[in-house]
Amino acid sequence: MRIRSTETVTRGPGFDAEYTAASIAELEQQRAAGQIEPHAYLIKKQALVRLYLKSTTKPRRRPRWDEGDQ
Repeated sequence: MRIRSTETVTRGPGFDAEYTAASIAELEQQRAAGQIEPHAYLIKKQALVRLYLKSTTKPRRRPRWDEGDQ
């Protein structure tokens, strides 16, 4: 069996940038209307921002010889 190389990563709907941005906008509306507690708002916003960053960026790892003391 051969291993296929692909550049795309398939992710679930929770990692879709448009879906996550819409969720952030909905959370902001709930905060403005006073429907959510400040602590819950901060926790949910932090999680949504992380998901949005994961869906919109493609981090690259540095080689191991770049890390640590030499």
